[in-house]
Amino acid sequence: SAASCANCAMGNKLSCSCAPLMRKAYRYEDSPWQSSRRRDGHLLSSFRLWAEVFHVSASGAGTVKWQQVSEDLVPVNITCIQDSPECIFHITAYNSQVDKILDVRLVQPGTRIGQASECFVYWKDPMTNDTWGLNFTSPIDAKQFRECCVSILLRSGKANIFA
Repeated sequence: SAASCANCAMGNKLSCSCAPLMRKAYRYEDSPWQSSRRRDGHLLSSFRLWAEVFHVSASGAGTVKWQQVSEDLVPVNITCIQDSPECIFHITAYNSQVDKILDVRLVQPGTRIGQASECFVYWKDPMTNDTWGLNFTSPIDAKQFRECCVSILLRSGKANIFA
């Protein structure tokens, strides 16, 4: 609802209309992961959530602020491209003009995932020092993102990476 959206992103409303959410199959299944095979036969696991994309930018004066990268909600695709010896998630998002606005790899263990509010999740890429944030439409989606980025770690017995 619009009232719950008011508290999503660090105290700001989503720039979206906060229309009712469509039912997502993963909420009614055991796992959000969808499996597909690459040409080389390896199994890929992936899922999609909707969010606004943010990036931390620094000004010449040294001030740091969140800059919204997406003009609206965009589909964010999370694909587990490697699960041993470390887990690597490829996270991509495209805007409505089909420009790639997010193309990062999240490596576990090694990347702390923080949560600024019920709907806003962020992490710092240790390779590039870029900080990225995703403002999801609901606390459920934010939780799902965090859980999916550690579910493979937990199954393999590796450490928890929540900040």
